[in-house]
Amino acid sequence: MTRKTAISLISISIFVLTSQALADENLESAKKLFGAQEYNDAIRFVKKVVEEQPSNAEAWLLLGDCYSRLGKDKKAIRPYQEVIRIKPEHADAVFRLGVSFTRLGQHSNAIEAYKQAVRIQPEHAQAHFYLGVSYDRMGRVGDAFEHYKILKTLDESLADELYRIILGSS
Repeated sequence: MTRKTAISLISISIFVLTSQALADENLESAKKLFGAQEYNDAIRFVKKVVEEQPSNAEAWLLLGDCYSRLGKDKKAIRPYQEVIRIKPEHADAVFRLGVSFTRLGQHSNAIEAYKQAVRIQPEHAQAHFYLGVSYDRMGRVGDAFEHYKILKTLDESLADELYRIILGSS
């Protein structure tokens, strides 16, 4: 190995390590700001992370959560989709994507997301609950009751709440 090659490799290693440390620091700052409910400030930090590390599923998830907490569900969709692209079996990202669709009134898209979350994690009580609610809103009461039955075995209080919602719309 020539001296020039060795220097280049050392320089690249230092750059990569420095970049990783900065991204980690930005992600930690974003998490702290999120915890303090400073979502706009958290977004600034987490955007830097996803620019440096576009495959960082944790950063994308936090970005989606920040937008969601700000009520910007349309903007939350892409970050959640990025998490799913990186980690297709990430049940929480799929569920949160469904919640964003629900808030936007896109019940068909929400149903697909919740169904995927349940496929990934069959005991995901909240996904069953929101799937039942979405079916109810689409007028598919029979499907809503199917999720009520499943929910009874997972979380009785959520099941009872779903039951009240279904009865209220019948």
